[in-house]
Amino acid sequence: MPEKHNKILSSKNWAPHTHQALNAVISSYGNQSSSFDPAAPPYVVFDFDNTSAIMDIEDTLMLYMLLHLDYRLTPDQFHAILTDGLENVGATVDTLLNKTNPLATIGNIADDIKVAYAWLYKQYEGFMQGGTLSLEEAKKSSYYEEFAAKIRLFYTVINGDFKRKAGYPWMTYLFAQRSSEELRQLAYQSISYWLQYGKFERVTLTSPADLTSKAGVIVSHYDTGLAFPNELKELYHVLQANGIVVYVISASPVDVVQVAATHPDFGYGLDNEHIIGMYYNKDENGLIQPSMQPGKNITKGPGKTAVITEQLMPKHNEKQPLMLFGDSTGDYDMMMELKDAKLCVLFNRYMNDDTQKLAREAFRTIEDENPRIVLQGRDENKGSLRPSEKTILLGTQEEVLIHEA
Repeated sequence: MPEKHNKILSSKNWAPHTHQALNAVISSYGNQSSSFDPAAPPYVVFDFDNTSAIMDIEDTLMLYMLLHLDYRLTPDQFHAILTDGLENVGATVDTLLNKTNPLATIGNIADDIKVAYAWLYKQYEGFMQGGTLSLEEAKKSSYYEEFAAKIRLFYTVINGDFKRKAGYPWMTYLFAQRSSEELRQLAYQSISYWLQYGKFERVTLTSPADLTSKAGVIVSHYDTGLAFPNELKELYHVLQANGIVVYVISASPVDVVQVAATHPDFGYGLDNEHIIGMYYNKDENGLIQPSMQPGKNITKGPGKTAVITEQLMPKHNEKQPLMLFGDSTGDYDMMMELKDAKLCVLFNRYMNDDTQKLAREAFRTIEDENPRIVLQGRDENKGSLRPSEKTILLGTQEEVLIHEA
């Protein structure tokens, strides 16, 4: 039996009201309660990116691959991934990725990326095509600058503006042509790299003006760093010590999320069976293909709610989760639809979207003894939670609470 102190969540950097609400629900419904039934334990559902973690493990994986030129794709395969799924998301080669640049179409950007990648593929020794340049030498080239700025813009806009569909290609699955085990090894390397990186900052990329291209000069950016807050890892363990089952439902690749949440080096302590992510097709050799597995829910928005109602509730006597944890519009639907949840914890990213309805409700009920929605602030410059509902955004020093549109 776990020791008593393992059953109570310590305050650390939790907002006091949020901390109080968490402990109240845990003590009322966990195995300290006389109503607890070990044959039918309650369960909770966490998002992973920017909820269980600070930053996004799929995004940081893509950055790790970019910074280390760690791809298993030929130039033709790379270009095909970028363009094969366009019609399924309502886009064409003429769709603009930058509204202020009429040349910055998907087709032009994809063609420019292919040209730059083909040069790197031939010259960088790591691709084993006869090239002799070291990674550092390759990254000093104009072709790398071109490749980096344009693939980053492509990834950011496609993931932000378009929605993937089960059974169809997805244009940013650049980890294709690996086995699940190889992707897991890559995910471990990426997570370890970014956890130790130590800096949270925005980096700007600019493609070179002196390189002939179809789209011209492109400016893009990425944010560095990754944190797995001790508060979240402790919460996972406290919940389990109280007999409460913990699930993660994430829109990141399932192999990547499973590494993050199950590997003993990272401290969350879950097992693979309690983690649901995005699932992809594989070929006859077990290599990942850049397309979504048919028959699987897309694990964000209504798709995340469907995973709960179709997969988790049948395992738990058709009961809804005890608590829900999230940060974005991908989590909004489950928090609104699953009304039996006793507590919803929204990590405050100050985003101008539907999450602000939740934030306003949390603020309105901040004095309530038994709130349904609570906010948790964070400092994005430090990669840490804050003992407040207010957040400090990356690159700023000002506390913010609710985004008034």
